[in-house]
Amino acid sequence: MDRLNLTIILVSYYSYSHIERIIKYLKNFNFLIIENSKDQKVKNLCKNKKNVKVIFPNKNLGYGAGNNLGILKSKTNFNLILNPDTFISKENIYKLIKFAKLIKKFGILLPRLDSAQSLKIFDNNNKNYRKSSYKFIGLGYASGCAMLINKSKFKKKIFDENIFLYKEETDLIKRCNDNKINSYILKNVTVKHYGTKSLSTNKISNIESIVFRNWHWTWSNFYFYKKHFGFFYALCKFSRSIFSSLIKKIIYYFINKKKYYIYNARFNGYLNSILNKKSSYRMIER
Repeated sequence: MDRLNLTIILVSYYSYSHIERIIKYLKNFNFLIIENSKDQKVKNLCKNKKNVKVIFPNKNLGYGAGNNLGILKSKTNFNLILNPDTFISKENIYKLIKFAKLIKKFGILLPRLDSAQSLKIFDNNNKNYRKSSYKFIGLGYASGCAMLINKSKFKKKIFDENIFLYKEETDLIKRCNDNKINSYILKNVTVKHYGTKSLSTNKISNIESIVFRNWHWTWSNFYFYKKHFGFFYALCKFSRSIFSSLIKKIIYYFINKKKYYIYNARFNGYLNSILNKKSSYRMIER
C-alpha cells in the first residue's frame, strides 16, 4: 500500500473552509468529497486537480451513508475516513500506511486521539498497536473522526445507514468485534479532533445546530443499545435521562426558551428512537 492506493474521504455539510485547509495541506493525496449540502463553491476545490473529486448526493445522506457512498465510488481499496474538523499530519498518514503494510489482515485502523488520555490503553502493551473495542470509542482513546478502512474485508455496506449522525463508528467497531474483523488502535499515529466545528456557514443558526446535535445524540444512543443489547436494556440504561429531559423541557418552556429547545430536542430524539422512527431530523436553513 502507498499513498496512490489511498483515498481520503471527506463527508461535508457546509464545511468548505475546513476541507479547503485539508486539501491544501495534504495536496499529494487523493480526495473524494461527499458534499451533503448544496454549497456549489465546493466545486472550486477540484478545479485543475486530478486528485480531488466532489460528489453532490440528491439529498443530505448524513455521515454514515455519505461515507458508504464515498467508499463505493473510490477507486482504491484503502480509504481514510476523515472528519472536516480534524488535523492529521502528513507524517502520521505515512505512519498509518506503514502500519497497514505491517499488520495487513485488518478491517479498520484507528489513529489514537492526540491526548495523554489516549495513551492509557497502551500502558501494559509492548506493541505499538492493540485490538480495538467499541468501548474505546467516546472515551478519549479513539474516534470515528479518522479511520482507515480496508474495504476488501467488508461484504456489505460498511456503515449502518439508519444512523444519520453519532455512534456510527461505535456501531461499526461493535460489528467488527462481533464478526471477528480485526480493528486496531495505533499508539504512534495521532489525530486532532476539534469537535462540533465542521459548519462554516451563516445559513445555519447556532441554536439550530445545537438542537440538531442534541436530537441525533439521543436518537443514536438509544438506537445503538437497542440494536445490540435489546429494547429493554436501552430503556433501562436511558430511563433517567429520558425522564430528566422531559421534566426539564416542561420547566424551561416557561423560563428559558433556548434550554427548552435543547431539552425538547433531546426528549424527541429519544422518543423517535423508542418508537422505531427514522433518524429524520434535519437542520433548517435560514
